[in-house]
Amino acid sequence: MKIVIAPDSFKETMSAKTVAKTMASAVKEVWPEAQCVEVPMADGGEGTTESLVDALGGERRDVAVLDALGRNRTAQFGWIPQQGLAVMEVAQAIGIEHICPDERDPKRSGTAGVGMMLNHILDLSPRKIIIGLGGSATNDGGWGMCHELGVRLKTVEGCEIDPFDPLQLRNASVLDASALDPRWRDVEIILACDVNNPLTGDTGATRVFGPQKGVLEVDLASFDAALSQWGSLIDEHSGEVISQRAGAGAAGGLGAAFMAFLGADNRSGIDVVIETVGLRQVVADADLVFTGEGGIDFQTKFGKTPWGVMLVAREHNIPTIAFAGKLGKGLDSLYDGGFAAIVPTVREVTDLKTALAQAQPSLFEAVKMTCQILNAKMHGWSDNASR
Repeated sequence: MKIVIAPDSFKETMSAKTVAKTMASAVKEVWPEAQCVEVPMADGGEGTTESLVDALGGERRDVAVLDALGRNRTAQFGWIPQQGLAVMEVAQAIGIEHICPDERDPKRSGTAGVGMMLNHILDLSPRKIIIGLGGSATNDGGWGMCHELGVRLKTVEGCEIDPFDPLQLRNASVLDASALDPRWRDVEIILACDVNNPLTGDTGATRVFGPQKGVLEVDLASFDAALSQWGSLIDEHSGEVISQRAGAGAAGGLGAAFMAFLGADNRSGIDVVIETVGLRQVVADADLVFTGEGGIDFQTKFGKTPWGVMLVAREHNIPTIAFAGKLGKGLDSLYDGGFAAIVPTVREVTDLKTALAQAQPSLFEAVKMTCQILNAKMHGWSDNASR
């Protein structure tokens, strides 16, 4: 029997790799001869780098960068040398989790740290870079990143635009990208992102995501005007209307900058991961697929890992069982979509702290119990009991 085990991480408790190993150990308790293929997964959000490095046998590398406020920090990215593939998350440099709530200030925040990560990766001569865009603390349209990559902006009077003052973009008039490293032309950039918002407007980066980053209501119009001016300049530079593309508004407008200056392609995060780890090929001859995540509810079908894994298994008519520490509303729609079973891992009523502390042994027991039930069915228990 071949079982493909392709879970996401259980947030705050276990990485996807640990989840997969725990599941495989539980399976072996019931079916010692089973072939368990562990494929750590992610959906383009937090943990994508870790999961892809673990799945592909890569390495983690550190790089000195600046955070959103321009302070020194160390970021980490993944490097898979045999594929010439780098995997990074912008939040490693400019993540909102690195900024205390009372320090968050989009008016003086920038994306230079992302550019520093990219420059370091470029010196490794990558063929492809996968970039997760979630969790940023910035709303600068990617201007700080572009400045770090060699792009320059000036006002009509010839004054340079500050990469840590995004509202200055309102006065930007002249864009010069001649210093952009020509090596970028040979690098494929994939944005793992499920955000479809344009750069500006009512559904743009500022009005939809700005408030959660600290943009005050009184400043929304100013930020949107700044990104609108920036957008017109990058559209002119590109010869295309990049600013209104789906995903241009991701990560405070970083999506637009990646598309305009690095030719990035914006794709669903889970689809990027499925393709990169070769999940379809692994699943093709499986008998059963196990997946899971910390929480599962009706939102799971909107690009989350368990849903994506199940859809791949469904292509081959292979049953998928999902495990989760917390089950929410709307599970019927997930069963209608194709899940064979969705199993809670919490074994008893308890407080959150205890549930998190017991997450790994609880998962082990849930998977083991599920396999025991399946084993009983496979050996005709129900048929014998009905006689």
